Amino acid sequence: MAVILLFNGLTLALALGLLTLILWHDPNSEANRYYALFLLMMVIWASGSLLGRAAAYVNAGESTIQTGLRLLDIGFSGANLSIYIYSVAITGVQGRLFRSIALIGLTVIFAYHLLLLFSDAPRAFSINDNGVLVYNFNQPSAVLYTTLLLGTMLMVWRNRLKIHDQPLIVGILLFATGQILALFSPRFRMAGVSESVSTLATLMMSYAVVRRQIMVPLLGRAKQLEAVRDVGLAITSRLHLQDTLSAIAAQAVGLLDADGAAIFLKGQKTLKLAAVYNLPRQYVGLEIPIGEGVVGTVAREQRGRRVDHYHRDWKGKADLPLARETFGAVASVPLIFAGEVVGVLLVIQGRQGRLFGREDMHLLELLGPQAAVAITNSRLFEAERGLSNDLAIAKNQLEIVLTSTENPVVAIDRSQRIIFANPAAVQLLDIKDKSPIGQGIREVVPPNYLPSNLRRALRILRQQHVYVYEMAANQSTFLCHVAELEREGTGGWVVVLNDITQLKELDRLKSQMVQMTSHDLKNPLQAAMSYVELLAEDGQDILTNDMHDYISMIWTQLTRMFRLINGILDLERAQTGIRVREECVMEDVIGRAVVDMADQARSKQLTLQLEIKEKLPLVLGDPQQLCQAFANLVDNAIKFTPAGGEVVVRASFTRKHVLVDVADKGVGIPLEDQTNIFERFYRGKQQGHVHVGGTGLGLSLVKAIITGHQGEINFESTPGKGTTFHIRLPAVDEKGPT
Repeated sequence: MAVILLFNGLTLALALGLLTLILWHDPNSEANRYYALFLLMMVIWASGSLLGRAAAYVNAGESTIQTGLRLLDIGFSGANLSIYIYSVAITGVQGRLFRSIALIGLTVIFAYHLLLLFSDAPRAFSINDNGVLVYNFNQPSAVLYTTLLLGTMLMVWRNRLKIHDQPLIVGILLFATGQILALFSPRFRMAGVSESVSTLATLMMSYAVVRRQIMVPLLGRAKQLEAVRDVGLAITSRLHLQDTLSAIAAQAVGLLDADGAAIFLKGQKTLKLAAVYNLPRQYVGLEIPIGEGVVGTVAREQRGRRVDHYHRDWKGKADLPLARETFGAVASVPLIFAGEVVGVLLVIQGRQGRLFGREDMHLLELLGPQAAVAITNSRLFEAERGLSNDLAIAKNQLEIVLTSTENPVVAIDRSQRIIFANPAAVQLLDIKDKSPIGQGIREVVPPNYLPSNLRRALRILRQQHVYVYEMAANQSTFLCHVAELEREGTGGWVVVLNDITQLKELDRLKSQMVQMTSHDLKNPLQAAMSYVELLAEDGQDILTNDMHDYISMIWTQLTRMFRLINGILDLERAQTGIRVREECVMEDVIGRAVVDMADQARSKQLTLQLEIKEKLPLVLGDPQQLCQAFANLVDNAIKFTPAGGEVVVRASFTRKHVLVDVADKGVGIPLEDQTNIFERFYRGKQQGHVHVGGTGLGLSLVKAIITGHQGEINFESTPGKGTTFHIRLPAVDEKGPT
């Protein structure tokens, strides 16, 4: 008896310590709270048993024994009911409502026995000759407790896979066995065997709980981290996205000892099932909106979620077909990279599988970031591989084009060394190195292939990034298009040469034919104009008014033809080059053009101004052609400026150039016409000025004259607000033209 009392006392002290430890470790766990309630009932039971037996052994008095027995009844009833509630919690066979009802029942029983404790109703007992306390349970209580204990044993045994802890299962079964022995065996009850068995079972259960929740995580944390590291290495070693997703799903199942897993990747507004493990593959491709299902909720909230019984506890939309019929416990975590959810990992147990615990969620949360990084890396790898394939295809296509084209293509660096040449260029330049499509040749470009004015070419390339010039080689003429080549290091240029020998010959023949035709037309045209003029003078008194009108119309059309022929001849002369090269005083050239147009401006009631504030440098060229170019620009400005407007000619200079601007505030040039105004015979259709006459050769003649003087012409025009033409001509310094 003394041994039993000592054992019960030690059990009481140990149970109090375990109660404190479990509540300190995780007071938020529902299972821990129920187990703490069970331990509390065991403490009350052990206290009552110790008090009653000790009082009977030393014959301390009936009241003390009664108190001990009442405490024993409270603890015994509470322990039986709380172990049932705890078993329900760890197996999850019933919902929260059932557990709440069971707690209410436990409270009622506790209140009933507490009322009996303070009442005068005696508890039946006896003491034998050896000082051993003898007591019994009434039959209804024995039947109720036995049913409860047998139900506990059956529930734990049928759901043993969910508990997944053999010592805990054995402890619960052993406790229930000890309680049943206490109910039906007076000998075991009197000898304290049933109490010892139940106490031993309680210690076993407490050790299992402490080991699983405290000892194993502490001792296995390093192994868990190592396992997570190994899983991370297995995941990140994959490069292809589908392999990475399959590895993540498989490793998650192995890490949590689960039955299956699924990975959803995030789209714009949905999550798409991308990979599964131990789940039907026909589900791959299914989509679920963000915010729906477990995975949609996890993606929206960006935090993990655990559901113990999917078919019972999850009330939202099912994540997969037949999920409610087949899923047991599920755990899900978001896969987050750089603060953005890239996907969701869902790990699944079957209906008979174990429940996921806090440590399982911790492992998944450690795995999630590694999985997100692996998915992002795989996506980047596949994108890079796609770009590499596209680049390789484009490179092959470019090589085929460059190899098959008849136009020479050359790339040179800043040192004028050839770094690339296609076969046509290799043949043209007579390159000795016959490497594949001429890469890395490093020969220097012959000087006669370069622009005559290299400094000017480089300046234009810096400004416009494109330069065009003609080159003669091997009895052929090439039009060379030069563009900047972006390269690591020094950079360079790429040149495409177009053989225009035949075009030049055709142009020469065309120009020759136009000149001959124009000259041949000009003489009879002048004769016809002379005869029409004589006819008008001699028939002054003979011809009728209608005849005079007819003669006037003939004269107008002949004059127009004469002006058109002169324009063609002037354009051809300008394009064949400057025949007269002398130092032109630009104030005189520009002033003469303005004076020639003054009467036309006055007749249209326009203000024509010339602004030259400083003496201009000289320009080498043909003063007649330059004057004609400025006169044509002023003539155009007058034609398309409404009455009362203003035309301004400004002249200034820089260190190397003379700048001339011809500005008007007229109708401007329509946007659709601005790219074509320098073409031959092109006439724009300015609204309200259709009646304005012209041959369409004026601006093309201006461009030909300015280009022939190595100058540049461009313009700015806003429809409805006016146009300004900018001309830049090279000035003559002391060393000659620059």
